[in-house]
Amino acid sequence: MGKTAIVKAKTVYFFKETFRFHSKEEYREFFSRGLHTDNSGLNAAFPWVYIRVFFGLFVLFTLNVLVLRLTDNPLFVPSVLFLGGTAITVPFIVFLYELYPRRDVSLFFLMLILVAGGTAASLLSQIGYQFIPVKNAWISAVVAGCLEELCKALPAIIAIELLKQRNPYACFLIAAAVGAGFSIIEDMGYIFYYSDRYFFEFHSDIQATVAMFADRGLSAFCTHIVWTGAIGWAYSALRHPLKSMSFFAMAVLSVALHICWDLPLTGLWMVLDITACVIVAAACGIAIVNRTRVRALRQMVDEEAVNAHIIRRAKAMSAKNSFINAANLTASIVLFLLSVLILAACAMPIGTQYRSVDFDSPEEYLNVVQRGFNLTCNWDREFDYLSENYAERRYEEDRLVYVVQASAEEGYDGLYYYGYSAQPDGTFELEDISVELEVDGSTFRYMSKEYDFGQTRIWGYLINTDYFDYTVSSDGTVHSVTSEEVFLNNKLLIAMCAAGCGIAAGGTLVILSLLITLKRLKDA
Repeated sequence: MGKTAIVKAKTVYFFKETFRFHSKEEYREFFSRGLHTDNSGLNAAFPWVYIRVFFGLFVLFTLNVLVLRLTDNPLFVPSVLFLGGTAITVPFIVFLYELYPRRDVSLFFLMLILVAGGTAASLLSQIGYQFIPVKNAWISAVVAGCLEELCKALPAIIAIELLKQRNPYACFLIAAAVGAGFSIIEDMGYIFYYSDRYFFEFHSDIQATVAMFADRGLSAFCTHIVWTGAIGWAYSALRHPLKSMSFFAMAVLSVALHICWDLPLTGLWMVLDITACVIVAAACGIAIVNRTRVRALRQMVDEEAVNAHIIRRAKAMSAKNSFINAANLTASIVLFLLSVLILAACAMPIGTQYRSVDFDSPEEYLNVVQRGFNLTCNWDREFDYLSENYAERRYEEDRLVYVVQASAEEGYDGLYYYGYSAQPDGTFELEDISVELEVDGSTFRYMSKEYDFGQTRIWGYLINTDYFDYTVSSDGTVHSVTSEEVFLNNKLLIAMCAAGCGIAAGGTLVILSLLITLKRLKDA
């Protein structure tokens, strides 16, 4: 039996198993594995559930992002966070679970470990961060790698011992589930953190959400899941792991990969660093899965007989099944491409958006925000004991607690009000500053606020409320968002709609042609 023939047959068989129709009995068998008294036997030769889980979660994520984009309804933010954190990580765990040849591990318990173990690891790591000082980004990378891998390894090893599992692949799965739970919690946090400007710069927030979803989701294949899974595999593959240098060498490798992944590098060095981490982690993960899976299969079945069976099944796949599978594959590809197109459209500034304005410097931005008024924030002003107070606030009508003094600052516009809090020693500490101005024929008072421009912080007044948010670039330019709404990129919207219609029409034509051919085969 030639190696090429086996590889070709396995490819055909994998295609058949993945995209063919699966019965209720097959779903029942999959979800009931590991729950029976007798869990002997062999799993299906190739995985197929993971692709359905991925498409389900990915399409749901896309639809929720689309609704959020169209309605601005913040009630959809939690669902976007949850689906964004699970749409790639959970299918990957299901894929690894399906590759496990034995039937003694339950998907239900694996997901329970994912939730409980991931939560425990996250809790332990956050407690650890409270006691470990981090002085800079380089030390932070080292601390994160050491602390987080230790905090994930502990619940993983506890779960392995509680389940009394010694099969290396099963222990790899259990530890990988802990890493996946930790990764999901972290990914949801990253998506939330980089999308917290939702109410100000809507399209940029969706762009950050989609970007973080892709970045964190795709990195799951070579980060927490593999790092922690490798430690779990090493723990079970060795008879006395805590006394073996091989176990600690694998743990050190996982920690080192984590540290290298978090290093604060930029440019080409960052690309080389991440590429090396991906290659090493992926190679370790593939080697562990392949080695333990093949070893388990050889213990249970005759490999030559299995290969011969796969070749017979591949050759026996009728033309009818081929066309049905091709139609299912086409529908899946069309659905995936449309979802990607929708996510791209949601992330782009298309449609009615808040208008954005760029300023060359923070001073230029403040001048516009303050509507050209010449204003000051004199935080060095001392309390004037000789001046009459504009207002006073007393506690129980006897103890002075807060005083306001009014003053017209020479050379500046408006009347300024300085609020002082009374101290126990009889002194007064400046607490707030406001200015009274005549704007558009009416008199208003504006409170001072501190503007953060990265390296510098400047106090000013928000008088032109049309400019309600801003960001600062590394070159010092200020990007601001106004309340004025404009319709942006109409041509891009038309092009993306045309692309979506083309994908849908092309897929429909292919599926129809396959169905017509299938009907002719039936008639023949």
